[in-house]
This record gives sequence, C-alpha cells and structure tokens, in this order.
Amino acid sequence: MNIQDILSDGSNNISITVGISDLKEFGLSLIEEGRAMGRAERVQETYLTPDEVAKMLGVSKSTLWRWNKNGYLKHTKCGRRPFYKKSDIDKIMGCHVDFNKKFKNERKS
Repeated sequence: MNIQDILSDGSNNISITVGISDLKEFGLSLIEEGRAMGRAERVQETYLTPDEVAKMLGVSKSTLWRWNKNGYLKHTKCGRRPFYKKSDIDKIMGCHVDFNKKFKNERKS
C-alpha cells in the first residue's frame, strides 16, 4: 500500500510510520502534479500599449498611470515602456471579448 492509497482512504485515526523512500515517492508525485498544472495553465499573453488601453477603456493615459500607482490596473515594463496585459483589461471590463480583431487594423496604421 502506498501513501496516496492511505490518504485517499479517508480514515481519521491512522498512525503512519513513513520511510524515506515513501516520502520521496510522495514528494516527487506532488512535484509532477504541480508541473502538469503549470503546463496546462500556460497561455500566450497579449500585451497592449497605454495608448491602446486608454482607447479601449475610454480613459486618459494619466488615469492609467494613477490606476497603476493605486494598484487597480498594474502594468509591466519592458525597458522603460509600460505594457498592460489584455487579460487584466478584460477583467476590468467584466467581459472576455476579443479586442484583437477590433484594434488589429488600427495598430497597423
């Protein structure tokens, strides 16, 4: 019987003596589960410039600066330039609309 079988049994009154090999096996299984979850959650993130975000939200760039300072909408910097995660913008707007189609043509011009 391995540790995972014992834990899934659901009994509350068990006294367990754990060997080093069992502990190592359990630790490695936890690590593998964590890695699998990390791989599943990786999604390609889209980053937007302050001009694009201001236009999408209908606010000024100074409002975006204030929101970043207050922690409402944090930006990420690449060098000295700030960029905003599209997923953060979607959360603020309360929707999951694909704005790439709408603003793709405007980016090119």
